[in-house]
Amino acid sequence: MNIKNRLDFNAAHTHDNDLKIIELCQAGNSDAFAYLVEKYKNMVYQLALRMTANYHDSEDIAQESFLKAYRSLHQYKPSYSFSSWLYQITLNTIRDRIRKQDLTASFSAQPENYQEAGSPLYPNSAELAEDPEERQIRKQNRFAMQSAINALSLSHREIIILRHIQNLSYYEISKILNITLNSVKVRLHRARVELKDMLQEQEQENKE
Repeated sequence: MNIKNRLDFNAAHTHDNDLKIIELCQAGNSDAFAYLVEKYKNMVYQLALRMTANYHDSEDIAQESFLKAYRSLHQYKPSYSFSSWLYQITLNTIRDRIRKQDLTASFSAQPENYQEAGSPLYPNSAELAEDPEERQIRKQNRFAMQSAINALSLSHREIIILRHIQNLSYYEISKILNITLNSVKVRLHRARVELKDMLQEQEQENKE
């Protein structure tokens, strides 16, 4: 049976549609999982890239995360959104990589190659039309921010990225990290303080 005939893909791929796809996978239709990969591949890759700051590692983590998700579909609970569950799997994969390989963020991405609307780290098309000198200043500021985020403790890096780069709500973050809403607020506050201190230290070093 044609999968597209079973699903409604016109309304931003709702939670119900995800459940239908998962049901098809659980019934033995492995091809159905390709729709979930297509839908969430950018989300998974971008989280991995921002957490590891490494293109190669991010690609490997994305592939491994989807493989883990597919193999664990029988454990998926419909009370969770699939995206939250996939975020959990991706973060666990990232944590394992960092612990086993002692990954260090060595951000090699060129900001000019990114066209992500609303991202605080990368320029949009309007910025690319700026004066080259102004664009260089913006680029340096973005690298300073990325460097500071990379230097955060792992738990603080996670929550800063989930909230301020992935733009997730406190509720979504609480589900992903399996902590209370109050704990989200406390951890986020501490992460912001740590990030602010690091940026101030960088600024002071640059003046000396």
